[in-house]
Amino acid sequence: MYLEQLRRIAAEGGGWLDPDTYLNDQSDRVARLAVQAWLDGVDLALQRQQAIFVLARPPGHHALRERGMGFCLLANGAIAGHYALSLPGIKRVAILDWDVHHGNGTQALVQDNPQIAYCSLHEFPAYPYTGDGGDRGPYNNVLNLPMPTGANGEAYRAAFQDQVIPFLRQFNPDLLIISAGYDAHRNDPLSSIELEEGDYAWMMQQCLRITQRIVVGLEGGYDLEALGRSLVATVQATVVDDAPLELPQN
Repeated sequence: MYLEQLRRIAAEGGGWLDPDTYLNDQSDRVARLAVQAWLDGVDLALQRQQAIFVLARPPGHHALRERGMGFCLLANGAIAGHYALSLPGIKRVAILDWDVHHGNGTQALVQDNPQIAYCSLHEFPAYPYTGDGGDRGPYNNVLNLPMPTGANGEAYRAAFQDQVIPFLRQFNPDLLIISAGYDAHRNDPLSSIELEEGDYAWMMQQCLRITQRIVVGLEGGYDLEALGRSLVATVQATVVDDAPLELPQN
């Protein structure tokens, strides 16, 4: 069993799941705490009727049911989505993934449930080489939007307005989960997409027009300064609406 494998590897001091994914002796414990943080985020978003931010790592959107990969150990967003459906009054959950990489694990774990919709904007071709635009899931509950190398905020805004927002509005979720990777930032070393902090703020503002009940959880992001500034912009977007954002300077 995969969970027992994680526990055993950590107990033995660590090891590799694949060439990208390493565990140390604390990784199993921390990954389980991250999942719990996402579940707590679901509870708080529903109780408070507002956006909740989960600042937890490791990320999760590449993790499969029986295998971790791509820095991910447990599928935080997918687990949170299934958990939300167990709560009173929650009939539909949408997961929006703006990490620069396709969330192959999340899609695999939710696409067979028509009560969960999954939407991903991701650089293509790029790791993990999934997320073809023609892949709509068995219930037409998946929207994959491959973005070309060099795509910028203008391209993302067009994709949001033309496809993401209509897809989410039609699904009409009771809860929106955002897999918030910040590795599509122009300074990130693992991608060739050209987003800036203000683009994340704009995307968050559009999401708030779908529902106020949002859980935002971290995925990737490997330039720490860009990650921090982008996260600040996303948080500010929940409290200033359309007002210009005053971001911290270098």
